[in-house]
Amino acid sequence: MPASHLDISITPLRPALIDTDRLHLEVLVRIGVPANQSSSRTPLSVALVIDRSGSMRGSRLNAAKEATKQFVNQLHADDEVSLVAYDDSVSVPLNLIAVKNFKPLLPELLSSIDEGGSTNLHAGWLEGAQQLAPRSGTDRMCRVVLLSDGKANAGIQNIDTICEQVSHLAAAGVTTTTVGIGLDFNERLMTAMAIAGQGTAMYGDRASDLSEPLEAEVGLLSALGWREVSLKLQSESTRWTVHNPYPSHEPDTWILPSLAFNSEAWVALSIPMDCAVEAQHASDNGSALSISIRAKNTEGGVHAFEASLPALPVVSQAEYDAITDDPMVRRRFDEIEAADLQREAYQAASQRNWSKISHMLDDLELRARDNPWLMQTVTLLRRLLAEKDQARLEKELMYSSHSLSARLTELGESMNFSESAESGKAAFLRRKIQQGRQSGSRD
Repeated sequence: MPASHLDISITPLRPALIDTDRLHLEVLVRIGVPANQSSSRTPLSVALVIDRSGSMRGSRLNAAKEATKQFVNQLHADDEVSLVAYDDSVSVPLNLIAVKNFKPLLPELLSSIDEGGSTNLHAGWLEGAQQLAPRSGTDRMCRVVLLSDGKANAGIQNIDTICEQVSHLAAAGVTTTTVGIGLDFNERLMTAMAIAGQGTAMYGDRASDLSEPLEAEVGLLSALGWREVSLKLQSESTRWTVHNPYPSHEPDTWILPSLAFNSEAWVALSIPMDCAVEAQHASDNGSALSISIRAKNTEGGVHAFEASLPALPVVSQAEYDAITDDPMVRRRFDEIEAADLQREAYQAASQRNWSKISHMLDDLELRARDNPWLMQTVTLLRRLLAEKDQARLEKELMYSSHSLSARLTELGESMNFSESAESGKAAFLRRKIQQGRQSGSRD
C-alpha cells in the first residue's frame, strides 16, 4: 500500500498570547512520516550530470566517476538513469534507460569521459533536465544530480536566470540536487539551484569526501514517502513570516522538502502578538493559524491534510513570563537564528572582515549553549577563522546555514549529539559538524 499518513503538529513557543506589539508569537510546524510499513517505493528517474571541465583533471574527475558507480549500484533495477557530461559543450554518453540495462555499460561510458575546456554549467544541467522531462507528471520521482567543481564561466551564468529555469522545471516535476566538488565552485549558485530545484545542496571538500553526499542522495530518494510537498497558510492576518528559506510560487504557499519515511520537515513561523490576538478573535474556528498540506505519495496519488493551531488564552505579561518555552520550538528557532547569522558571516568572509566574523561567532555561541551539535560547528568555524582559510570558511558557512534551516530531521531527533550516534543514521539524516567532509573526519 502507498504511504497515506502524515503526522502534523503546530506548537507555539508558549501556549498563550499577550496583547502587545513588542513580542512575537513563534510557532513550529512539524510534518512527519512514520517508518515504512510496506514495500512500497517511489520509482526513480535520475540524470547524473558530471562536470568534465579542465579543472576536473585527475583526482576530482576520477572521484566523480567512482561516486557515480556507487550511486548507480544502490538503485533498483527498474529505476532509470541517464548520464550527461559537460565542459563548454554537452555530451550524452547514454540516454535515460533502466538501471539493469545501464550497469553493464557504465564502466566503458565513464572511461570515455575526459576533461575538457571551460564550464557551461547551465547547459549541462538543462540537458539533464530535458532527459527527464518526458517522465514528469508520472508516478516517478525525477531528479537531476549535478556534480561540479568549477564556477560557471560559459553559457548562461546569471544566478537568477538559471534559478528561474530550475524552479520552473521543479514545479513541472523535475527536481535538482547539486553536489559541489572541492573549494573552487560557486556555492551561491549551487545552493540557490538546489533550493529553487526542491532538491539537496551538498559538497565534498576533497575527492575522498564525495561518496557520502551521493550516498545521502540515493538514500533519500530510495526512502521517499511523500514528494511535491506544499504548505499553505490560512489566517485572518497577513503578518505571518516563514523563516525557513523554502521557495514560494503562490501567495501564502511554500514548497517543502520531499519527505522520507521516519523523517520530518519543519517550518518556523512568527507573527506579532497583537496580530495573532486579532486573527484568533476574527477566526471562525478560534484559531490564529490553520495550515493545509498537499503531497504526492509513492504511487503518485495527491492527498491533502489540514491542521490548526489550538485556541490560545490571552494572558497578562506576568502570566506569560511565568510560562516555560517548549524546548523543541526554542531549539528550532535558535537554529534559524544561527543560520541567519552564518549567512551574514558568509558575507563578511567574502570581504575578509575577520573581526566581524569573530563577533558573529560569539553570538552563535550564545545560541549554541544548549545545542551540542551547533556548539561543535562553532568550534570548527573558529578554527577556520583562526587559520584565515577563506575558501573553506565560506563553504562551511553557506552549507551549514542551509543545513540548519532547511534539513529533514529524524523522527524524534534527540536534543543530544554525538558523531557515533549520527553515523548510525541514514546519511541524509546525519547532523554533520563539517559539511564538506566525510562524517567523523578529523584531518
